[in-house]
Amino acid sequence: MGRAFGTETISMASVWRCAAALGGLAVLAGCSTADAGPTVEKAGETLQRHITELMESVDPEETVVTDAGGKDVACGADGVKRTYGVRSVFSRSSVLLLPEMAGTLSTTWGYKVHEAYKAGSPRTTLKLASSRTSITLETLSDHEAVATGVTDCLPRG
Repeated sequence: MGRAFGTETISMASVWRCAAALGGLAVLAGCSTADAGPTVEKAGETLQRHITELMESVDPEETVVTDAGGKDVACGADGVKRTYGVRSVFSRSSVLLLPEMAGTLSTTWGYKVHEAYKAGSPRTTLKLASSRTSITLETLSDHEAVATGVTDCLPRG
């Protein structure tokens, strides 16, 4: 390489390597702390919002809250969880209601099937790890469905 203004020119390849190494170190340093996840209050709010929006999306004729949630339920050594549930009645008759609701939870928020639907048992449970919530869907008849949810057992805080 030649000289520029009385100094030697530096190879840009070594500069880029150094920058990449420093960038990688910064990423690793940012990943070293574990994410504590949501508080029980936040997980409970998420649970209620997801169930409410789910039922609104499948257009029920009537929805009744069966478990208003909002209360700490003791679990584990020093943990608590939150619950929430609704029952909805539909004017339409659909054997596809359960798969439709499960699909909405999956595509809208990323829930994963935890307990799969089995023939003769119109029920399935889905979990969303990031929000620490589980929702169980059950069709009581062709016109009636229940959605009940629970958060994981989380530390008091």
